[in-house]
Order: sequence, then C-alpha cells, then structure tokens
Amino acid sequence: MELKINYPFTLENQKIHILMITHGTIAKSIPKHSHSKNSYEVHYIFGGRGTLVALDKTYALSPGTLFVTGPGVEHAQNPDTANPIQEDCLYFYMDDQNPVPKSAPIINILRTHPFWYGQDTQNIVHTIQLIHEELAIHKIGHGISLNACFQRYLVQLARNMVTMIPQEKAEIGPVQLKIEDAFLYRYKDLTLDDICDITGMCRRQTQRLLEKYYGYGFQKKRTAARMAAASAFLIHSSLSVDEIAESVGYSSLSSFLQAFKGYYHMTIKEYREFMGVCMQKTQ
Repeated sequence: MELKINYPFTLENQKIHILMITHGTIAKSIPKHSHSKNSYEVHYIFGGRGTLVALDKTYALSPGTLFVTGPGVEHAQNPDTANPIQEDCLYFYMDDQNPVPKSAPIINILRTHPFWYGQDTQNIVHTIQLIHEELAIHKIGHGISLNACFQRYLVQLARNMVTMIPQEKAEIGPVQLKIEDAFLYRYKDLTLDDICDITGMCRRQTQRLLEKYYGYGFQKKRTAARMAAASAFLIHSSLSVDEIAESVGYSSLSSFLQAFKGYYHMTIKEYREFMGVCMQKTQ
C-alpha cells in the first residue's frame, strides 16, 4: 500500500505536512538516496529481515526496529531474499522555523537528530494501526481523530529517540547483534541468564544495559519479540491460535490471549481483520 496525501497538522506550534504513508513488503533493494531540507521518513519494521546502510554504516533490520532518516541523510535498504523486510513508513516535512523555541522539545529532537536507529519501546505499531483505520474509513470526527493519531505518533517517536542516540550505542556495539538475534530467534524459551551469557554481566547489570539502550528490561523486550513472532504466524502461517501460543512460549492459551490484547490493544480476531484489510491494499 502506498498512500500519497497532503495532510497538514500542528504540533508545538510547528506546521507538519504528512505527504505519504506506505505499508507492505520490500522485496528489492532500495538504492542509496537522501531527503530534501526539512523532510523526514520514519520506518517501522514489523516483519522480515534486512540491513540499513546509513551514513556509511550498516544496521540490522528486524521486527521492532524503528529508524528515522532526515534531511541529507544518505541511506539504502537491502532485504533478506528469503525473508524480506515488511515495513510501515511515514514521510513528512516541516515548515521552516528558525530558531525552534525550547518550548518545542519534540520538534527540537527531530531537528537535532536527522538520523536515529533503535528498537521501538513505545508500542508505536498501535498508533500506526489507528492511522490506517482512520484513513480507510471516514467516520464522524475523522479529522480530529487523525490529528490526534499523528500527534501521538510523533510523541512516541520522540520518546523512543530520547532513550538512545547513536553516539551512545558504542558501549553495546560488540554484543548488540547477538542480543537482537537472541530475541529474534530464541524468544520462546529465552531467559535473562541467556542474555547475561552474551553480555558477560550479572543479571542486574544486564537489566540496566537493556533498559539504557532499549528503553525497557528483559521481560518487556521478550514480550515484544514474542508478539512480533505471533503477528508473523497469524499472517503468514496456517497454525491454529493454540499452536501459535505454544510456538511463541506461552504455557496456556489464556495467558497468550491476554498478553496479545495487552500488547496490540485488540483481540486476535480484530488483529487478523485489520491486517487483512492492510494486506488487501498492498495487492
């Protein structure tokens, strides 16, 4: 799905224009490119694997990855041919406003961080789903609701960004991919002690490391990994809900259903219906 719009709204007295929203699979490499002045793309990876090349550095892309490419930031994306990237992307630009007042912290974060890469810790996928719903069906109060959704989206983005800026990642760099691979592939029975083995730290130090660089501790990060896997199973497999619950590490169906609704803010049925609509739009 690629939806080109020109939807303006205001945040912290700054006029922002949403120009395009996309949802779907990236099966072919996207060549290196950059955006013009005041223009930004926000990318959320909800499935698949691949790599991002930005500012001559390479970053892993996997479910839950969130990154921002702003003005002048050269970047390219390369999907895994066997498991291509599935991405939600929002493209927008901001009107000129110099200088930006200190009373506009969210705008300042975007202005001062034209590139950011990390893991979503704010459940931004829920807001993305709400945006798609509002754009699909125009109900009463559509404009008010859409404004609120876009404002919430940028608030959640800023909250993600303040937890970890690129310079801080040097401390975790040597073990980052091992940690993320553990959550990506071993989510079913992964323990905090397993992560301790990777970091070479005690449980308390490892928890602090996860909280510093990902914004939350082991339990929440493992839940995010399990929910990303559950989403992929629901969309791309014929497994029953009971089988999915067992596959992602839940001992009972009820505990899985409770965790799923708590994470995605919708039931399995509602989620399947929502994703079904989104997938139809990409065809």
